[in-house]
Amino acid sequence: MKLEIDKDTLLQGIGRTQGVIDRRSHTPILSHCLLEATADQLKISATDYEISFRGFYPALVREEGGMTVPALNFFNILKELPPGPIALESTPNNTLQIIMGAMRYQFMGLGPDNFPPLPVTDEQSLQPVKSAVWREMLEKTLFSVSLDDLQPQLTGIYAERLGESGRLRLVSSDGHRLSLIERELEAADQFDPEKGIIIPRKGVVEMLRLLEAEDGALGLEKKNLVLKQGQEYLFIRLLDKKFPDYRRILPAAAKLQLTVARKPFLEILRRMSLLSSEKFKGVILTISDGWLDFRYHNPDVGQGEEKLPLSMKVLAPSDEEDGLALPFEISYNARYLMEPLSVMQSEEINLELTAKRKPLGLREPGDPFYLSIVMPMDL
Repeated sequence: MKLEIDKDTLLQGIGRTQGVIDRRSHTPILSHCLLEATADQLKISATDYEISFRGFYPALVREEGGMTVPALNFFNILKELPPGPIALESTPNNTLQIIMGAMRYQFMGLGPDNFPPLPVTDEQSLQPVKSAVWREMLEKTLFSVSLDDLQPQLTGIYAERLGESGRLRLVSSDGHRLSLIERELEAADQFDPEKGIIIPRKGVVEMLRLLEAEDGALGLEKKNLVLKQGQEYLFIRLLDKKFPDYRRILPAAAKLQLTVARKPFLEILRRMSLLSSEKFKGVILTISDGWLDFRYHNPDVGQGEEKLPLSMKVLAPSDEEDGLALPFEISYNARYLMEPLSVMQSEEINLELTAKRKPLGLREPGDPFYLSIVMPMDL
């Protein structure tokens, strides 16, 4: 293999592999990326068996061939090189030479035959996807994906097509909160209206890294979700688990709707979270007529109090059992409130309550198709 390629172009391709490779694997090849020079392009591939990446980049190929190199070390060197053309040359004993002016670096690699095969896709099966819409859907559900491997069915985002419509719904939950979003998406036709899929968290993170301003393409190939962005492809093996019946925990019609300014609400929570610890991470909210009072107390660090004006709308009569008689207190994990507020864009936010001990719903006015719910805490 012998070629010349722009350093920034090569850096982009190798950078795409950094979230895919398995740095902790006992199989060395999984920490490598595969370089293959053919015709007028360099193909760069990486996989950890669950997530796979393949990208094609223009290059002046003088001699075709391929080999693997340690992806992290290769990336770190490239970051420090100046802009301009760079030459890559492989040797018969699987070493890769990087030549740039008077600079010479050499990497010990492995032969291309050692690299595991990657999934393939039929270009005709992919459907256009609006990258901005798909990014929004992923960002507004990723934060509530469970990080607990003891609940593997919750370690991804559940995607389902709503009947025969062109609407796709994404849902995520970690057992303490839930996020749900629906959007019109041309690529929704790829999804079975009778059966949803679970996209693993790592795959979602890598899709967000790959998505760019221009629209891409999306498809389902056997047990993989495929995202194409330009000449770069991501293959994500779906979780073979059954997502819980999330509909049974969706809140009933709200009895009380509170409207507050989103940014000041978020800023207060951020300030109070600076006092938090693993043991003390809940914020106490007191709802009264016209005001939302915040109180945080950590005996190991300190305490804080703030207040924010609110407007209130009674949507249904309350009773003694729902605990919504003013004023009342309710506590939440501050981070669980901050994360949905951070991805919302509206000036104001609606807080919906059916009962004091039931989940709190957060919505943006004017968007009935995005909901984040948070369970209260006992303090």
